[in-house]
Amino acid sequence: MNKLWNILWLLALSTTLYAAGYSVTGRVMDASSRKAVEFANVSIAREGETTPLTGEMSDKDGEFALTGLSNGRYILTVNFVGYVDALRPIVIDGQDVNIGKIWLKEDAKVLQEVEVVAQGSTMRFELDRKVFTVDQNLAAAGGSVTDALENVPSVDVDQEGNISLRNSENVEVWINGKPSGLTGDNRADILRQMPAESIKEIEIITNPSAKFSPEGTAGIINLVMKKDRKAGYYGSVNANIDYALSEPWTTPPGGRGGLNFNFSKSIVDGYFNVGYHYHSSNGRTINDRYNYDIDAAGDTTAITRLKRNGRTNRLGGGLFVRAGLDFHVTERSIIGVSGFGMVNTANDKTGGWFSSINKNNNSYDLYQVTNYVGPRNSANIDSLTQHYDRNQRGTGDHPGGNAMLDWRFEISKARKLSMSAQFMQFGFNQDNFYEQTNQVTQEQLSENLDRSVQLKADYEWKPTKQSRLEAGWQTDLAWRKALVKAWDCDANDNRTAELLPYYNDFRNNEQTHALYITYGNRFWDKLSLQVGLRGEIYKRHITSDYYDATNTLTQYSADTLYFQLFPSVYIGYNFGKGHEMQVNYTRRIDRPRGHQINPRQDMSDPTYIQYGNPELNPQYSSSLELNYLKNWERHTISAGLFYRYAEKVTQNIRYRDAAIMRSTFINLGTRHEAGVELVGKNRLFKELLQLTTSVNFYYNRLDRATYTPTLNGQVFDQVVIPEQNIFAWSARLNMNFMFTKTFSAQISGRYRSPRVVAQGQTSHSYSIDIGLRKTFLNNALALQLNVRDLLDSRARRNTTSGDGFWQYQENSWHSRTIGIGLTYNFGNMRAKRNERQNNNSMSAADQYNDQGTDE
Repeated sequence: MNKLWNILWLLALSTTLYAAGYSVTGRVMDASSRKAVEFANVSIAREGETTPLTGEMSDKDGEFALTGLSNGRYILTVNFVGYVDALRPIVIDGQDVNIGKIWLKEDAKVLQEVEVVAQGSTMRFELDRKVFTVDQNLAAAGGSVTDALENVPSVDVDQEGNISLRNSENVEVWINGKPSGLTGDNRADILRQMPAESIKEIEIITNPSAKFSPEGTAGIINLVMKKDRKAGYYGSVNANIDYALSEPWTTPPGGRGGLNFNFSKSIVDGYFNVGYHYHSSNGRTINDRYNYDIDAAGDTTAITRLKRNGRTNRLGGGLFVRAGLDFHVTERSIIGVSGFGMVNTANDKTGGWFSSINKNNNSYDLYQVTNYVGPRNSANIDSLTQHYDRNQRGTGDHPGGNAMLDWRFEISKARKLSMSAQFMQFGFNQDNFYEQTNQVTQEQLSENLDRSVQLKADYEWKPTKQSRLEAGWQTDLAWRKALVKAWDCDANDNRTAELLPYYNDFRNNEQTHALYITYGNRFWDKLSLQVGLRGEIYKRHITSDYYDATNTLTQYSADTLYFQLFPSVYIGYNFGKGHEMQVNYTRRIDRPRGHQINPRQDMSDPTYIQYGNPELNPQYSSSLELNYLKNWERHTISAGLFYRYAEKVTQNIRYRDAAIMRSTFINLGTRHEAGVELVGKNRLFKELLQLTTSVNFYYNRLDRATYTPTLNGQVFDQVVIPEQNIFAWSARLNMNFMFTKTFSAQISGRYRSPRVVAQGQTSHSYSIDIGLRKTFLNNALALQLNVRDLLDSRARRNTTSGDGFWQYQENSWHSRTIGIGLTYNFGNMRAKRNERQNNNSMSAADQYNDQGTDE
């Protein structure tokens, strides 16, 4: 802690330093539109020399500042794609120089050549984040956002749609810099429904600053939606069809179709997206478990083997709609209204068989007495004692959406204020019937509704060209409820008797109130410093109504209230010639929600009952990172080292209850994670191949812990979780080929080694996707073909063991699919270069960029 205070003290002292030498300032303007040009390259060299002494990009107001210059004669060069270069002679004689406005003229010939020849970049790097461009992801063309995430370095998506970042599932997924109602329970369904074509970029931010919510100990994945401001109108229509190629059922093809429309006229910008998705997929489930009965002396008295093979066929459709309007009330004031909504229906059919094989040790078994003695998986297997079929059929719908009102006001060139209000509502309803050999049909009904409101205000002040101060307030209110009921039914699915042990009425109300402040400064155009502090008050009230062992309706309730501080520190240094380095520290939190704390019991598998733990506490982590970035003309390498220490780690555990396996979530003690991340991007063979390679190495250690499970007042035997550690790694390779100006291809491959979890580890996984694209009619029409999971290898496999059991599980959400699609672009647009295509980027590095001073 003393070291941290020493760093903060040094940062405070550093604000009194000033850059040496003189400066050259100015503003880059578009000669046609009379607007500022952002991201123009500005460099300066001594007269008669060609090597620049320094340089930077113009900011969103077109302004730039080159500092640290001595007396002498110079040549200033300004260039930007599609414009004619501008050169200005400069003389510095004992004082700073402001050359005023530099007018750039368009070069139509150059712009045309760039548009038809260059291959778009799949990823760009900054020290605090990596940005993945979805438009260049051919393997996910015509797919969902989930498909796009599967090709992003450091991100893994399993077969149930669970997302992990750097080997951790404690990650937040946001839309346009805000949570937008996505939670661990609903985001898998939302992201599968959301078309990839609606996403412009995916930002990976592993250590966000104090300006942003500290939720998600592994970091934030921010989905930047398309929202281009271009004069006139433009849009696209798209349609694709995909087909599952694997057994067991012959399923109809799935598909997706949509319309995207954008316009800008006078003071109004708007966009409208609508898409319909019909999905058809096959999955599989394997569960192989050995139960061991152990006497007081520690000897095994009986072994029971339970094996399950299941198949799943999922059919359903959904509508996704997104729209927004921006009103430019004045030159400095913008009011925006936006939102999205979705309605998704599904029909799930699952079938499988369960078999129970008894093995006897020491001449005693609960099911059957035999003379068998031998190790697990031995060829000496006794007779089959149970064999039954269990089929599931059901329907479901997942309606939801959000609406947002925001206001952005530029008080002066250096002072800005933004405010927003957002309302979100998502439902998740399912009605499933289970049919099992020699048993009556059973029904389980689940009704879930989440509502939340977010109020936010941010203030920004740039007192100097090199510094920035930000402060803000945020309030989040959430109301979540989930009702579960179950019944026995007759042959006509009429309810005959309620199954009271499965009844649960769960409610969770939350409040979070936060204040933050950050300050950043840049010195000598080399050293970047930023410190931040966020304080949060969190309040939660939980109630859970259930029937106890005597069939008496009982209520569990709990209240939580605490205040926490979340500091952040960033130090960056630009060595010049493309070398940059950054070290940062943040403290973050992962609050349990949804299925983690909801004690509902899922009856889909009567031998494996899963439920949540309402007594679960939040998980805290402290993360330290060191990042290095090197840019060459055609190559980029990013390297990172990180260490993360977590307390009250949330993990899923399993334990035996007689012949039934139960699963819930608990807080372990501590977890240590360290890793190395290497990402490289290379342009090879004269733009023929763009290669993005990422390799991650991890070390995880989970400390020993004990836990006594409880469920609806019932107390079970203590569970011991031994200490575990493992070295793991993953690799990903994206190869983008541009064979001609109109024909391109992509191959994406990924591998993930085994990882440690509580009571066991997950197995390795690998997959390959391929995609092809051919454009026609001057790039207005595009034909796409892709194959996802070419090897039909995507599955989640894990092995766990504990007191009295050993278990292997394998789940696959979908099988190999092939898809073909068409996209047609239309419009009379002309880009307004003076504005960013999107203002929802979350870059913390922006706090170090040179900006204007107050007016």
